[in-house]
Amino acid sequence: MTTRENQPVAQSARGDSRYTWQDAIAAIGQDFASGEEQVADEAIEHTTVMRFCEVWEIGNPIYWHEDVAKQAGYRNVVVPWSAIKQTFAYNGFWRPGAPTRFPPNLDKNASAQTGSFEVRGRPIPTPPFSTGVFTDMEIEYFEPVCVGDRLTVKGNKLINVRPRKTRIGDGAFINRGNEIYNQKGELVARVNQGGYRYNPTRGGGQ
Repeated sequence: MTTRENQPVAQSARGDSRYTWQDAIAAIGQDFASGEEQVADEAIEHTTVMRFCEVWEIGNPIYWHEDVAKQAGYRNVVVPWSAIKQTFAYNGFWRPGAPTRFPPNLDKNASAQTGSFEVRGRPIPTPPFSTGVFTDMEIEYFEPVCVGDRLTVKGNKLINVRPRKTRIGDGAFINRGNEIYNQKGELVARVNQGGYRYNPTRGGGQ
């Protein structure tokens, strides 16, 4: 099963003046996770699944009732496919003892530091860029996720780099891939997500 999402989401500005987009192209195929893994904060709970389904009015009984899910052959209440990546693979943004996400000198136009759905690892070698947008996401699913599972995101593989000048700026479209596993080490999903990293042209972009 494969799904696609398209939505504009701001990304953090990065890059290094030592690199060009050709350096990024030469790095295609490398995994930049550096062995890091992104473990979800907690095991999935039944109430959380119901709250997710509630706001979207998803009425499939295997998402609500354990007995129905087991009669259908599942281990427990099933998690909707659309919730796996951006909800139940989440790693939190603050814990006691951590610095505040809202420092006094935070620019009013800047975003506070948030949690993560991604393995960070080492940076991809790109030239400096001031902004970016999330462009697309493709997810291939392999195993159902159920209540009681705890997910782990692995990998940060550079899949594609396409330098391009657009109406909003000059930069490159970049696709990265990672995989999501459950606590038994089973592959749950494989993700390919893209973004456009760029420097805005005058009168365009941000």
